Amino acid sequence: MKKILFIALAVVLALSMGLIGCTEEGEGEGEGEAIPYKNDGMFVQQVIGLGETLDPAAAYDTAAGEQIDYVYEPLLKYDGTSSDQFVPALATAWVWNATDSTWRFTIREGVTFHEGGTLSPEDVEYSFERTMIYDRAAGPAWMIFEPLLGVYYYEATNFAAVDASVEVDGGDVVFTLIDAGFKTIFLQTIANSWGSILDKEWCAANGEWDGTEGDVVNHFQVADGTTTLWNEMNGTGPWKLNLWNQAEQIKVEKFDGYWGDPAPFDWVITQLVEEWTLRKQALLAGDADRVDVPRMYIEELEGISDLTVLTDLPELAVVGLFFVLNITPTSSYIGSGTLDGNGIPGDFFTDDDVRKGICKAFDYDTFLADVMMGEAIQPASPVVDGLFGYNPAADKYSYCLTAAATHFQAAWGGAVWSNGFKFTLLYNAGNDMRKSACDMLAANLFAINPLFQVSVLPLAWSTGILPLIKTQEATNYVIGWGADYPHAHNFIQPFMHSTGVFAEYQSYGYPVLDAKIEAALLDPNPVTQEAKYFEIQQIFYDDAPGVMLYQPAGRRYFTKYISGFVFNPMTPGNPGPLYYMSKSES
Repeated sequence: MKKILFIALAVVLALSMGLIGCTEEGEGEGEGEAIPYKNDGMFVQQVIGLGETLDPAAAYDTAAGEQIDYVYEPLLKYDGTSSDQFVPALATAWVWNATDSTWRFTIREGVTFHEGGTLSPEDVEYSFERTMIYDRAAGPAWMIFEPLLGVYYYEATNFAAVDASVEVDGGDVVFTLIDAGFKTIFLQTIANSWGSILDKEWCAANGEWDGTEGDVVNHFQVADGTTTLWNEMNGTGPWKLNLWNQAEQIKVEKFDGYWGDPAPFDWVITQLVEEWTLRKQALLAGDADRVDVPRMYIEELEGISDLTVLTDLPELAVVGLFFVLNITPTSSYIGSGTLDGNGIPGDFFTDDDVRKGICKAFDYDTFLADVMMGEAIQPASPVVDGLFGYNPAADKYSYCLTAAATHFQAAWGGAVWSNGFKFTLLYNAGNDMRKSACDMLAANLFAINPLFQVSVLPLAWSTGILPLIKTQEATNYVIGWGADYPHAHNFIQPFMHSTGVFAEYQSYGYPVLDAKIEAALLDPNPVTQEAKYFEIQQIFYDDAPGVMLYQPAGRRYFTKYISGFVFNPMTPGNPGPLYYMSKSES
């Protein structure tokens, strides 16, 4: 999400040097069996989860963002490894006016949509206004609302304000920001999938919002899956959608009418394969060019001479387990629904001692060493290393079953200790690191008190976990978060602000904290701004709304036939910038 430019200097220097700081292993090392060259003209990958939707105004997961990035285009894109420099995409130029806090974008001419329409400035205006009009719950619209209107959702404003914030002026589109402090954040925000440009006429003709105030009522927060763009795509990018089967795969094919250089792959095929051994077999057989590799299995791929392995990639990402403070009473995962030893009540995690007991029951050091293979660090809060405002000395929880027991003995007036509890902990199927974290926590809780019974259940990401988070049926959820834009606010707001995409579903957040978060964002003094972020991180420790598990160092595994990978933590998905990559037997 957001941040003005304040990535830590060390990370900026590392990224500015391309892959400096990354280690390339594999090719030319070891005696591994040769991997055959297959699927000429294709990039094939196998992953543990496909995206929830293909609609740029609704998609808010990395897997979806990756596919949207192939088919749609924003006005500008990140330049190589930089987090604050950009190259033109559908805009050819952009100019900042400090007097009225506006960004003026000149829109590229001669661009054709996949369904035949021609790009116009009106399409740009429509695309941003539609995101705000749609305002999907737990979607990306808040990042457009905040810099333009100073609010987080449509109900806090009106159509006239939305319409005035984005205007066409000849061949340009002008965005008026609420505060000059958003100058760089806005560019960083719209260089991602939610900045994708749609064909206004095609959308209106296919049942989407028609661009008028009168039609807003028909398209505001409509039910998931009911928009045309939920599973259809019409972009301007180098690839166009061919097939989307959410339970199996998504395929995009080269768009011959692309305005830029032709796509380097005729097909990009992303297959859903949750089982690691099957992904490994596909990689070593040459049937996949890249696969998701759980960290605990990296030794299985050592010494394979036909693999290119990139390590020590400085990810701006975090994974944690977060408590739901107001679980839906009808949830299937709270047992009896009471604190009778056979379940938990819906407000079970509102007790500070329950949350802090769980935080003390997780063996961070063992998890980082044995599961993450030493290639991750324990974060103290959602603010990760590499962001301005990160406090390396922040208080964080450590593993101590004795201290955990003390908290549980005090929880709910002693009823937790004497009665015990039972609930189900959920994780997304195929994510073996998260499975290990859940299993470890469940075993440690049982070791504290045999009456503490936690079962662990895998569910599909987009069709299983996400709906339960949104309906607050999940008791806890393990979730990963990658930067939407490189700023501490982009990690704090989703997890700590009461309107945040995940905090809202936890029922976490309160007015005093909201005010502190908003004040820190636009503080123009770096010294006092950093102090405010340090204070917010301390609040996270004191409140303990979740168990911060790890910030990973990134890895990528390709066959030796793939070249051109450049790491930028803002690129959605793991393959990298495929448009600039290639595949060759030589």
